[in-house]
Amino acid sequence: MIRLLVKFKDRTIKEFNLEHIETFSIGRNPTHHLVIDNYAVSGDHAVISKENNRYVLKDTYSKNGTFLNGLTVKQATLKNGDIITIGKHALVFLDRGRPRPQLLHGGLKTTALPGDPGPDHTMFMDTELYRRMLAESGDIPEIPEAQAYVAFLAGGSGRFDLVKSLITIGRTHHCDIVMGGFFSFLAGDPAAVISKTPQHYYITHHSGWIRPKINGKAIQGPVRLEDMDIIKIGSVVLQYVARRPDIVR
Repeated sequence: MIRLLVKFKDRTIKEFNLEHIETFSIGRNPTHHLVIDNYAVSGDHAVISKENNRYVLKDTYSKNGTFLNGLTVKQATLKNGDIITIGKHALVFLDRGRPRPQLLHGGLKTTALPGDPGPDHTMFMDTELYRRMLAESGDIPEIPEAQAYVAFLAGGSGRFDLVKSLITIGRTHHCDIVMGGFFSFLAGDPAAVISKTPQHYYITHHSGWIRPKINGKAIQGPVRLEDMDIIKIGSVVLQYVARRPDIVR
């Protein structure tokens, strides 16, 4: 059986059987199979399409991006145990028909299937393999939550803990982090958004003439933040600090 589990705050809130659905749509609009009523989710956000014996995830030009195992993707073939993150929700893809992965000489070996993307498919770290094996055995793994903060280097003081799913940066007090300075009127409202996924944080330009810069380089699309990255938006300069559960600072 091909299943999609919808998880919110570590609880499974819905389950879908994908076997008889050719195109499974996801978004904020009420016409979709899975409706996620959250402003971080686009009206038409993503689809899962059945193509021969494969299931393919496609981002449908969403504003905040679609994430697969913590990485932003436009299109990817789904594997058993994959975790799709959209807004605050995690979607766990389960395909009982796929062969069980086997470790061989420290690597990953699977039986080839017709239409399988082959060795050029994105490879994941050992934790992702472990997650898939647990999912295949029937135990859905807990999704670890990332913890992080940004520290002000200019345009403010102290630090801002990234505990919300969306942190907005802009020119008005509606935003979580407010930009000042003479040219702040050129910034959007918000100018940028930091979005939280179960494993990582991403920053995206939202609106206005002022684009965020990461380590001195203007961003074009969603960019995953790395520990100690410098974020500059107008007069505001922030340093991103990752705090993983296994690291004590």
